[in-house]
Amino acid sequence: MRSFILICCFALTSQLFGQFWIQKASLGAVGRHRGTGCATSHRGYMGLGHVNGTGQDISYKDWWEYDPASDTWTQKADFPVSTHGAVSFVVDNCPVVGGGSALSTQFYKFDPQQNTWTPIANCILSNPGDSQGFTLNNRGFVYQSNQLAKYDPSTNAWSMCATAPMTFGQWTCSFAIEGSGFIKGGNKLWEYKPLHDQWIQRANFPGVSSGGSAAFAIQQHGYVTSGYVGGLSVVTDQVWSFHPATNTWKQEIEFSGSSRRFPVAFAIHDRGYFGTGTNGINFNDFWQFNPTDNSIGLEEHDLEVKVYPNPAVDEVHIQSFGLPSDQLELSIFDWNGKLLFKEDLLYLQQSINVSHFPVGSYSLQISNGTQVIHHEKILKR
Repeated sequence: MRSFILICCFALTSQLFGQFWIQKASLGAVGRHRGTGCATSHRGYMGLGHVNGTGQDISYKDWWEYDPASDTWTQKADFPVSTHGAVSFVVDNCPVVGGGSALSTQFYKFDPQQNTWTPIANCILSNPGDSQGFTLNNRGFVYQSNQLAKYDPSTNAWSMCATAPMTFGQWTCSFAIEGSGFIKGGNKLWEYKPLHDQWIQRANFPGVSSGGSAAFAIQQHGYVTSGYVGGLSVVTDQVWSFHPATNTWKQEIEFSGSSRRFPVAFAIHDRGYFGTGTNGINFNDFWQFNPTDNSIGLEEHDLEVKVYPNPAVDEVHIQSFGLPSDQLELSIFDWNGKLLFKEDLLYLQQSINVSHFPVGSYSLQISNGTQVIHHEKILKR
């Protein structure tokens, strides 16, 4: 049995609190992948998708609304058809969904107030799907191959944009920043500027994901996470941010849950949200990514945490030094968000019996009651 010690040393300043994943309420439905989702000004929406691991392909049409203030999901009116690989964007603060496996050019607009779906004009692309749409200046954008189409809600009409310099395959992702759309295909990143109807090549994506990732934008940075590596059987938990001002990528803290492909992601109020997807297991978990400074009012302390062995078989040992004087809690969650273990964090060293845990990945978190100040993934063999 090979084991190693994972050491995390940093200060409890804005760098620590400036970035972490925290698990939120799971989607109120079965796990799935190749779903779709988007966010209005105050709510997130997610649904559709499919499961096919047993050889039977089952698509869904359920549609869910997420309230970040209460961390709750509410089921809304079903989408008109069961489908997976659909595309979504937001106009007039309303989600628009279409394309995918069961539709070709048909798109529908969801009215959150009326809880109704209404067809809009058919898309001029033949069969968009398995990609992320994006929104710029209250216009929806959908791409297929090297074609980009724009939807204008004021006229209920689509129009073609400039042809892209590359062909975007399936299972790409995109995000929007400061009036520009960014599309990642493989290791290539292209920016579309609608003001000039122009494409600009940007710095190549340096991560390992070749497709099946999800993306969102926060505070003028784009984030790409998860996906498959070369083939569907290998998945990653890497997170990378793109900074348009400097045309650079930066590797961020890895996703805390299980690695996966074909998740759904969006952003609300400067927080990223991410969930569903598959690695052979179809997930319904849901996570928040916090890139902002939450350290106001906290004293600076040096924190050193060692968790070993990782992977573990029988016990996980935690050594902690230089922790704040406040009482801290140590928790372990499974990949579905279920709390498996919780107790006060002891200084110096404590051990946790994990022999009864099923084989898999888990999230270990240290919190002060209101904020997660340390977290990492642990593996059970």
